[in-house]
Amino acid sequence: MTIDAEPTAGDSLPPLSAVFGGGGVYGIGYALGVCDALSDAGVDLTSAPMLGTSAGAWVASCLATNVSFTDLCEIPQVRVPDVTPGLLRGIAGEVFGEQTSDRVAGSAVRLPTMRRVLLSGAEHPLADIVAASSAVPGVFRPARIGSAMYIDGGVRSVVSADLAAPARQLVVIAPLGGAMFGPGGRALERLLRREIKRWQRTTGGTAHIFRPDSEIAGLVRTPLHLFDNERAKAAYPLAYAQTRSLLLSRPALAGLLAPDTAAA
Repeated sequence: MTIDAEPTAGDSLPPLSAVFGGGGVYGIGYALGVCDALSDAGVDLTSAPMLGTSAGAWVASCLATNVSFTDLCEIPQVRVPDVTPGLLRGIAGEVFGEQTSDRVAGSAVRLPTMRRVLLSGAEHPLADIVAASSAVPGVFRPARIGSAMYIDGGVRSVVSADLAAPARQLVVIAPLGGAMFGPGGRALERLLRREIKRWQRTTGGTAHIFRPDSEIAGLVRTPLHLFDNERAKAAYPLAYAQTRSLLLSRPALAGLLAPDTAAA
């Protein structure tokens, strides 16, 4: 789906930014399937400013460091809940080392204030950011960065689209949007739309939303399914195929494509 707004900043805005929502390992598989389909169609998100929440912070960090979904599939299944101290930071450190990236930000909730904050990849290692942003309460232990403690950014907003970097076009990938979790998913959808409207009022940009269709949503029946590696592996190719189909069937998405791709 594409949501347009009246332009307010014209050509002064950068061409593209991206925001990735939460959804456990299933959300990582879904979002990277969408991203890889966009990349193969000529839409390069790797050089754009990227904001991720929870699973989305992993996705943004993967794109910034050229870590593929295949690479992530080498990580053993994590049994949840698991409140082992440093668990998430240890896993993220194996994937990203101490790399940083000024293109990445992660949404997290700071304790004890419960304030939603953005952690910059220019200031913190990506491994710290993804650990803080995905420390789901009751599932993983809160993550420490310096003297501060953080929990999953999805506690305040599963996507945080309103905090995405200004751009003429915004790619929004919401693994828990659309058909996910019935009434709960519809509530998340309403919040996402309000966030996008706020972003548009500020920037005048156009938002392109990618969310699971009913087939992909059917992979997840309970919240614990979000942490199942096999469901993540199943979501990836379905998300890739869904995105390729959307790019062919929705003319409004043509603006995302590279000129040579859009003309083909």
